[in-house]
Amino acid sequence: MKNSISVMFVIFALVVAGIGYYFYPKQQKSVHGRALVLVFSSETDNQIELIERWEKVDLSVEFTNACARGSDAKRIKCISKKIAKAYSRVESSGKSLLLLADKEFSPVLLSTLNKNNIHQITALILLQLNASNSVASNFNIPKTLVISDINDAVEDVITTRTLASNIRNKDKWAWSTMLVDDGGGLLFHSVLPHMISFLINENVNSAYKHEFKAESHWQHPIVDNSKFFKLTEFVETYPVDNDIQRILKSFYAYDQNLLKQWPLKEYKAFNLLKYRNHMLEDKQGRFVTFVNRKGHRFYLDLQRYEQYKPEIVIAIDDEENLYRMTSFYITKRYYSWEQGGPEEDMLYSHSLGAFIHFQIPPPLHLELPYLQYSSILFDSIEFTDQNPYEGLKGLSDSAFGVLTMNCIPCHSVNGIGGAAHHLDYLTLKPQPGYAHPLLSYSKDVLENFFFNQTATAQLIGVNPNYVEETIGEELLDWLLSKQ
Repeated sequence: MKNSISVMFVIFALVVAGIGYYFYPKQQKSVHGRALVLVFSSETDNQIELIERWEKVDLSVEFTNACARGSDAKRIKCISKKIAKAYSRVESSGKSLLLLADKEFSPVLLSTLNKNNIHQITALILLQLNASNSVASNFNIPKTLVISDINDAVEDVITTRTLASNIRNKDKWAWSTMLVDDGGGLLFHSVLPHMISFLINENVNSAYKHEFKAESHWQHPIVDNSKFFKLTEFVETYPVDNDIQRILKSFYAYDQNLLKQWPLKEYKAFNLLKYRNHMLEDKQGRFVTFVNRKGHRFYLDLQRYEQYKPEIVIAIDDEENLYRMTSFYITKRYYSWEQGGPEEDMLYSHSLGAFIHFQIPPPLHLELPYLQYSSILFDSIEFTDQNPYEGLKGLSDSAFGVLTMNCIPCHSVNGIGGAAHHLDYLTLKPQPGYAHPLLSYSKDVLENFFFNQTATAQLIGVNPNYVEETIGEELLDWLLSKQ
């Protein structure tokens, strides 16, 4: 009898426990830190090490590979449930939920997000997309960071940048970047948790703050080449030639791997001669003048250059805003001859933008410093018959070429030329360090300018502008005679 009572008591207890399991709320695992990063990855090694490392930057990380098997439909259903459960845990605490997927999970995760309301997701991080995987076209996804390794196959790197571009075309925020694997794969990259912290609220280690701000900001430039594209009758498409490849390689001289993001198959150009010939007759001058965003002013004698078919490149492959091709730099001083310069955290931007190009490469003595002839402003283009170099007589052809091609774009002489300056990397506002008129410099400054280019440039922290000694002597004497 006692045994029967004991058995009935155990059964009753189990029934009560079962009812409690279904009818009483379960205690959920708490989320530590500022945000929960739900990781969809097939990676099983070193997870504990990664979790501990990310906790140091106040991020909670949870892995799930339970959705790795089955059909895409089953995987989508599985991922949806995981996301819903994760969100229910962060919702009440007001914390952020971010999703991270590796190469294997990225396509199915994108498909999942396209089928669900994802307003509750703070950001999406995708690692090393595979070009062979189809990517969903309806980009109903949150703020997105897509990362490739510089050693990835070219087609995979192109896929990564293309995805970011397509997301931006849907008026969404996307940042595509490349990293160097520092051991263990991108998921375990030392910089990744800091990048994720930046995605949440830009609250990030000061060592990365300006770099991240700069790179992500220029994925969404505040300027573009749109005015060129509006005049469609002057926009033409050609295969990328060796000259354009050379210009791009020079622009990315600090990291050639960045060029892997584009196929470099074709470019769009604005036909400068057609544009001139379309204008009223009194506007069809021999000389063309234009200015760029950095204050350079350029003059081109079309009588000398017309045969080489001048044009302005405004797009490379599918990239129709060449301001996304931007590099960043700092300077030590404003001027070489006096102390004083920007704060240590001051960054300047240098964008490619629209740049001059010739379908037929001109001879060496007519070749232009193309990277300087970039970021061209459409509204500044003007044709005239008045020779802008009228006041620059008395020089040999060689010295005249150096003055007009290398000096005048930055420094003016008797009102001819530009007033180059640096640009704030976020606002594009002109910064101190203007290129003064050449005739305003003292003799010792001019001598350093012409004969001590390397040391002078090092004082500022920029690249030297070399001038042959004999030409430098001629230019110095000519300038001093004008003062």
